Amino acid sequence: MSKHVCDSEFSWCPSDARVDDFYKLRIEDLSPTQFAVGKAEIKVRAGHMRKKLKKDPGKLHDYLRVRPIPIVVRGDKFYLVDHHHLVRALYDVEHKSLGNNICVYVKVLANASSLEEVYFWKTMHERNMVYLFDRAGGGPQQPKMLPKHIKELAFDPYRSLAWIVREQHGYIKNNAPFSEFKWANFFRTRVLLDQDILAGKHTFDDFAFEVDEHGRLELTDDGKEVVDEVLYLASSNEARGLPGYRGNG
Repeated sequence: MSKHVCDSEFSWCPSDARVDDFYKLRIEDLSPTQFAVGKAEIKVRAGHMRKKLKKDPGKLHDYLRVRPIPIVVRGDKFYLVDHHHLVRALYDVEHKSLGNNICVYVKVLANASSLEEVYFWKTMHERNMVYLFDRAGGGPQQPKMLPKHIKELAFDPYRSLAWIVREQHGYIKNNAPFSEFKWANFFRTRVLLDQDILAGKHTFDDFAFEVDEHGRLELTDDGKEVVDEVLYLASSNEARGLPGYRGNG
């Protein structure tokens, strides 16, 4: 499927790429700008992609075509500044069959080739194009510690929880920078998800849900208990001010 992208009319993204232009790139050439993703969202997205791929490879190609990956170019580096979950899910689906030849469409948001490294990262931070907190919410970390490949992103169980809560209308989907991470960190300081550690259930990702091959997520009984608790917390006054807060209405 992704070979269709690689064979498309779009050219490979060059170091002098123009802002707002569209190109193609291999996933291995994309540098992440965050440390973690949510396992639940990855598995659901990957399941949906496998379903499209099995039904008609062209459907997955069309899906990717209308969801170009936003990037920032700096010399021979191409920084992925959004859609980390989409790219990671595509990698998980395709890497066994395509290896390093998985391609995506990209849109250039900025070309920062003229900036020295220290000013580059300062600008990236000011424009909310990098998230320097790790899977446990620790940070900010040094940019040099960022993963080099999308496959190296760690799973943050609270990011899974935040996404599931949003999918259950606990808060409204919005365009605020790093919205789900803000909710994840809110839950991280208030809900102890390793409460079952003595029973061998280490994190929310381990015990709370299952995702089938078609991307259908089902909460376990323990998962439902946690999500119900967190839905109540998300509607409380304590969460007021977080992006997408909907209150008790």
